[in-house]
Amino acid sequence: MDALFVVVAVVVLAIPVLVILLSLAVLRLRREMEEVRSELARARLRLTALEPQGAGDAATSPADAAPEAPIPAAGPPAPDRSVAEAMRAAYVRPPDADTPRSEAPSRAVVFRRERGAALIAWLRENWFYAVSGLSLALAGLFLVQYGIETGLLSPEARVGAALAFGLVLIGAGEWIRRRFGDGEQAATAYLPSVFSGAGLVSLMGGIVSARLLYGLIDPGPALLALAATGALALVLGWFHGPLLAAIGIIGSFAAPFLVGGSSESPDWLYLYFAVVAAAGLGIDTLRRWAWVSVLTIALAQLAGWALHAGGAGMTLSWSLYLSALAIMATTIPARALLPDYAGPTLAETLAHRGRSGWPIFPTRLSLGTLAASVAMLAVGAADGGPEGFRTVVVLATALTVLFTLWSVRAPALQDHALLPAALLLALIALPPLQGGMPALLRRTLAEREGMTEQPMLMEPTWIMAAALLISGVTAWRALRGGSLGLAPAAAAAVFAPLAGLLLELQWAPSELIGPFPWALHALAVAAAMALMAERFARADPADRARVSLPVLAALACIAFAVSLLLTEAALTLALGALIVAAAALDRRFDLPMMSAAVAGGIVALGYRLVESPGLVWALGPASWTDLLLSCLGTLAALIAALRLLPPARPTARVMLESAVLSVAGLTASVVLHRAIAATAGADEINSHWSLGLHATIWFGLAAAQVERWSLGGRLAILRKALAAVFAFAGLSALVGALVIGNPLISPEVVLGPVLLNTLAPAYLAPALVLALAAARSDHMPRALRLCLTGTALALAAFWAALVIRHGWQGGTRMALWHGTGQPELYSYTVALLATGAALFYQSLARRSALLRRAGLAVIGLAVAKVFLIDISGLQGLTRVFSLLLLGLGLAALAWLNRWAQRRGGPDAGGDAT
Repeated sequence: MDALFVVVAVVVLAIPVLVILLSLAVLRLRREMEEVRSELARARLRLTALEPQGAGDAATSPADAAPEAPIPAAGPPAPDRSVAEAMRAAYVRPPDADTPRSEAPSRAVVFRRERGAALIAWLRENWFYAVSGLSLALAGLFLVQYGIETGLLSPEARVGAALAFGLVLIGAGEWIRRRFGDGEQAATAYLPSVFSGAGLVSLMGGIVSARLLYGLIDPGPALLALAATGALALVLGWFHGPLLAAIGIIGSFAAPFLVGGSSESPDWLYLYFAVVAAAGLGIDTLRRWAWVSVLTIALAQLAGWALHAGGAGMTLSWSLYLSALAIMATTIPARALLPDYAGPTLAETLAHRGRSGWPIFPTRLSLGTLAASVAMLAVGAADGGPEGFRTVVVLATALTVLFTLWSVRAPALQDHALLPAALLLALIALPPLQGGMPALLRRTLAEREGMTEQPMLMEPTWIMAAALLISGVTAWRALRGGSLGLAPAAAAAVFAPLAGLLLELQWAPSELIGPFPWALHALAVAAAMALMAERFARADPADRARVSLPVLAALACIAFAVSLLLTEAALTLALGALIVAAAALDRRFDLPMMSAAVAGGIVALGYRLVESPGLVWALGPASWTDLLLSCLGTLAALIAALRLLPPARPTARVMLESAVLSVAGLTASVVLHRAIAATAGADEINSHWSLGLHATIWFGLAAAQVERWSLGGRLAILRKALAAVFAFAGLSALVGALVIGNPLISPEVVLGPVLLNTLAPAYLAPALVLALAAARSDHMPRALRLCLTGTALALAAFWAALVIRHGWQGGTRMALWHGTGQPELYSYTVALLATGAALFYQSLARRSALLRRAGLAVIGLAVAKVFLIDISGLQGLTRVFSLLLLGLGLAALAWLNRWAQRRGGPDAGGDAT
């Protein structure tokens, strides 16, 4: 019985569309008759021109004869225009000839200021017509209500009275129109519309009362009666003015609420509202008033929401009703089940700031109705519980697919599918819209715990199937071309993986269906993306950008699948392998967008090496095998990708080069940290070597970001922010190594022999990283480079001083309170002199004034140390020979300095480098 009712409902809803098609056929025949009459008129003109002239005419001189008007040439009849062109001609007002082109209206605006002023002026002059129509409509509705309150009439009599009253009003309106006319100049203007509109409201109210209040008729006959009334409204709307449409539409939507009462099946009212909306849109598609469609859709949405908010309607019925409104608002103005709206989309108009023109009114009506329906569907999903969630997911998918298919013949609808597609993603991502579905699935899983065989929960599978269907249809649409360029292909490649990512973040499907089945879902999406890439490549081999998009998506899905199944080390290796695969695919097939895959893979690897599982895992529970596989495997993958990458990929190449350096430094630091910790028998996090290695790691990561500054682009600010964060972390660790873990002021023990001790990773390693960063970053500001160079030199000098003390004092007597011997002090002086001499030699070799000044400064520091510190502790011949050697050395250096100045002339060494 339900199936029969559905069939009857579909047939009845198709009646207005059939009426519209028949009306179009009549209009086409009328136009052809007009063309035939025009051809006959042209033929008569030719016959008249061929008749012989009279004698009087012959006497007239040719000079005095008036020139004969040219006979219009007979041509073929004008071809039929498309519905889209006809609608544009009907809705868009052409600019006046005297109006400048820049001031001409570029779009059809329904509710313009002048229209509002005209409406107010009309109501001021003719308000009694509106009040009269309202009074007559209420009279028919209150006739039924009066019968209910007093009980004087039987239900059949009450409904019959309302129907008879409506027919009388319609008949009176038609009699007045035929007898006296309905034009603006007639004395009976607007009266036929008033009577007929009130009669339609009374008929609608009677039918609704017969079905809802008294149950006198079944849903099928009631729907047929409403459809017949709607068809009558279409016919009357063709002959009458817009006043009839306004009265009929407003009264019909208000009738159920004014009649009152209660019913066991209020969902039937959604069918009633759908019929009224179809009638309103049908009237407007014939007369092209535009505002009638807006009024119809607004009242239809408001009536549906009021019925649902009153607790009288189920989410299923309301959701179907909202979807039907979006479909009717698209098909009825187009007068076809396959619309052909031409012109720009709203997205193109906004992107070009109106320079490409505005969409025609039916396009905007369709988009506005769809937007309102999508918003209401979201409310229905939130209020409807799990069943409401399932219903809205199905309808959002169906609407997305439908509008995507429609956009092939109707380019103006290309952006409409974004709204229901966004609704589907919102249903997946936002818990308030999920109707408690994830909680229900977890309860079901808990109830099945302990069962030997458990059926798999299918909701994640159905959601991914819906997302894959949308991606597939969108890819099919992308193959048909369009004005949106690469956007459809990008949407097809992104939608299904994005839906899977949102499911992973919000639903945790691995807990619901298990990691392996969920990984199979990801691999299925990857296979679909690979098929999509093959289709794109076959359709247009030259369009490498479009092929790259699904390849990127496939790689991402594969990476996600392996992340669900593999261990920490294996996952890191798999990500490295994906980077190598992306570089190889780019080299083999020339896919420019593989650079994005390389960049994304580098970011993912960096996140894994630093954060998750990160340094805590690498320095702690990771085995040596897993550690070496993760670090060395990643380094090998990055080097291989750098070798495979085509030369014409500067962005990816810079990122790979910086990643290789940072990962190499991180690997060396981590391995050295683990080796020292194993040797020491404990991992002292606040020791000088641990803090120094942490500073080295963070400085290396900051240097990688600094090296990528040369790429510029939108991520430049993010790279600078990351460099600042990493540098701050490294600086904090370095300050800790200089203060908390400093062997000179703390009871730190230096491990290892001279030069190969823990002082090197503590102070020399960060110094080398800072020096390397300053040397490689030519795009870095000069002040920052000098700061890094100075810091690196200071750290290297501090390391050298500690190495000398370690050589004389040993690893357990590094603190200053153990004192300093004369040989140690003299060693510092010799080191300073040797350093100054080396700098001086380099200044001569490179002809650099800056190095010469630096060498002189170091030598001056050594001299000051000798006279202020060393000489007080020397005695006897040691003091004599020390001062003698110092004097001779300084004399030799003074001669060399003078010789260098004279060799280079007055401006010698002007090069500051």
